[in-house]
Amino acid sequence: MSNFPKESFSRIHTLKFQNKLAKETMKRSLKSIVNKFFSEGLLFSLFVDIDDITLYYVNVWDSLDSTERVRNKGKYQEFFEQVREMGIKLTIVEGSTEVRFSDSSILDKFVRIDGE
Repeated sequence: MSNFPKESFSRIHTLKFQNKLAKETMKRSLKSIVNKFFSEGLLFSLFVDIDDITLYYVNVWDSLDSTERVRNKGKYQEFFEQVREMGIKLTIVEGSTEVRFSDSSILDKFVRIDGE
């Protein structure tokens, strides 16, 4: 095993909704879309409920190339355009990521999604 960290790539999406129902509905929709990404290089994703109208969606990819391949397919661009048309405020920041953990059993605490 190498002592050098493996660099991944992350995107952090901040979504601000008009109300709680809109947030919960969109969260379900995002989960169904995101599940397809695991077979394309997505390592893990997190949905963070900040408050009743704010959701952070964080994804960690095995590389910038993997996330760009999904982005460049363009099939999800229309989805994000519709999100903005619905009045949902969406901001995305991204960058290189170094994921660290102490024990692989930590994965037992998360929901496992098999890539489709």
